[in-house]
Amino acid sequence: MNFYKILTSIITIIYVCYIFTYPSSFYNDDSFFLAKGIDNFSIIDFSPHFPGYVSIVLLGKFLNIFLNDSKESLFILTALCGALTPLVVFAYVAKLKDEKTAFVSFLLTISSVYILNISLSMLSESVGLFFFFLGLYFFEINKYKNSGIIFSIAFFSRPSYLIFYIVGLGYVYFFKKDALKDILIAFFFMAFIFLTYIFLSNGMLFIYEAKRFIFGHFTLWGTGQNSDISWVSNIFRYENIVYILLPLVFIKFDKKFLLILVLVISYFLWLIFAQNPENMRHLVPLSIFASILLSSVLINYHKIIITIFIFNIYILFTYTNKHSPIDQIITEIKDEKKIVISNRSIEILRASIKNRVFDKYYINSSKYYFQNKKVYMITTIRPKEKKYKVFKGRFLGERDYYLIEN
Repeated sequence: MNFYKILTSIITIIYVCYIFTYPSSFYNDDSFFLAKGIDNFSIIDFSPHFPGYVSIVLLGKFLNIFLNDSKESLFILTALCGALTPLVVFAYVAKLKDEKTAFVSFLLTISSVYILNISLSMLSESVGLFFFFLGLYFFEINKYKNSGIIFSIAFFSRPSYLIFYIVGLGYVYFFKKDALKDILIAFFFMAFIFLTYIFLSNGMLFIYEAKRFIFGHFTLWGTGQNSDISWVSNIFRYENIVYILLPLVFIKFDKKFLLILVLVISYFLWLIFAQNPENMRHLVPLSIFASILLSSVLINYHKIIITIFIFNIYILFTYTNKHSPIDQIITEIKDEKKIVISNRSIEILRASIKNRVFDKYYINSSKYYFQNKKVYMITTIRPKEKKYKVFKGRFLGERDYYLIEN
């Protein structure tokens, strides 16, 4: 084992140990629903919500045989996948280019605040990205059947990364057509297994829920229709300043990185038109792809690489909380007689406290209770009231929560 592999392994072990200094803590109701799916897989009952993330559920069920705790099983699965994704990126880029370039990709990726996001949020991004890059690695070493199986696991972990597979299919068709048959046969073989499990568990209700959810995503809530946050404000943040160097990629573009470049462009468009800007975790694939592209041009600029690495680590350590904001708030709710009104994490609250919990989305009833009852008001929008408590997130993209008590 050479120097880069040894150093990469040591840093990965340190990072995994660091991630597991955090307790399992639900990011939002979606992570709560995903844990419920490990106990009882039912998409119609939001256990979890559509599309079901069936490969995560099955992997979680396997872990849960030993742990008998669906929350811990989900946390271990998603945290490990998130923390190990930079290692898989290293392996992929080493085969794509060389180990020196791969090591730069690894440093830029593992130090990114976005990896902390997917490692702690207990959602599908970490598993989907881990297996996607693992699939790219097996594709690069010409293990096409293995690649197809792994891509299928990745897709059924995070189906909203559909654009990756459409672009990848086009790339294979034009540049490695001989691999297409093996990849597709293996992919659809695994897909058949996953779909069989979905239909055995949910029946035709899966189709009805699919129609409802997809329609709702694109017309009601899923692309930020009701949000006051924009992708412009999410992208142009000081945490992303290192990506200002991306135009350098085009000065002397290496054709070996063509697939990554096409993925960056296509996913960026998918992000802008099909994803909700309230969820900054959607930027994670862009940050990884961008780090890979930057590694190809920064390879000989050691001072810049070290500066970026130190900057990223500094950002990481500006986040000091170990529990999610909603878990922090739950410990503050002492009076069981008071009503709780919240605009986030409704189901987590209902499962964690004895208070009656109402959804702030229902404006008139929320206003009535706030004016006429003793309540705890929870919101992610900074209150106009003077007296409130703020609960900070653990990573970039975990919004601050505010608690008002009357």
